[in-house]
Amino acid sequence: DIRMNLAAALAAAAEALGSSERDRPSPHSAFALSAPEAWWLSAALIAFGAIAGVAAAFRPSGRALARVGMIATACGVLLWGGLLLRAREEAWHPQAVVVVPLLSVGPAPDERPRPPYLLGAGEQVRLGRIRGDLVEIRVGGNAVGWAQRSGLWRVTDAARYTSKSTSQ
Repeated sequence: DIRMNLAAALAAAAEALGSSERDRPSPHSAFALSAPEAWWLSAALIAFGAIAGVAAAFRPSGRALARVGMIATACGVLLWGGLLLRAREEAWHPQAVVVVPLLSVGPAPDERPRPPYLLGAGEQVRLGRIRGDLVEIRVGGNAVGWAQRSGLWRVTDAARYTSKSTSQ
């Protein structure tokens, strides 16, 4: 759902800029997994590794099976850790898309003046702290300034559209 919402936000931003259909970014890979699918894959790898380890314990020459089980378990645990970090980042700094033609990101009213950082429609950013109608903008993991929330579209707050859903 979030991937579809992000694509919809990028399409709306591209349309606001007046770009043509062929200027739009290509869709994501067909092999991309949604977050729930990735969590299930992680769990399946860990379970497969555990089953292979138990099966290897009952076989006299089960070294290869034990090795496969350890590799599957390690891959499942690494995937789980990566998903946990990604979920933490999304919870602390949600993803947003700039939906106005030009968004000026500057210092907060109580900070020292500095030149604005300009973002164009369709650029993806992360959001930080909120102060009234201002939100902290993060690009590449660094806070670059503050901007009006009305110029941003939070991907997770959007209505959920799925291919099976008829709601628009």
